[in-house]
Amino acid sequence: MTIEKMLAAHTAQSNPPKQSVLDQYLAVAEEKRNVDDKLSNLRRAMVAEGLKVVAQCIERYQLTAEDLKEVLPLPTPSNSFQKVGSTTRRSYRDPTTGKIWTGHGKRPNWLMQHGPDACLIS
Repeated sequence: MTIEKMLAAHTAQSNPPKQSVLDQYLAVAEEKRNVDDKLSNLRRAMVAEGLKVVAQCIERYQLTAEDLKEVLPLPTPSNSFQKVGSTTRRSYRDPTTGKIWTGHGKRPNWLMQHGPDACLIS
């Protein structure tokens, strides 16, 4: 055996081929999928267990929906664009021309001249 062959054999034994970044990424992605699946299964089991306890309490204490409304917070709107609070919109009328501004867009000069209180219609 030549020195070159011995050196090559020794190098191959002491430095096994490294895993590529893509292979590492794919392996970690697979681990993540497995963890996500496990978390999903555990959450389903946890919810089922919790609902069983809640059902037992409802039955034992003869609770009604009205009883639960007293202790549970109101649900938040599912639509993030829904307005919370007052839904009334103020409108302003130019006393000189009769033009109306509903509060959208740039504030008109006539509103600044006359003042918002003098132009408020609703």
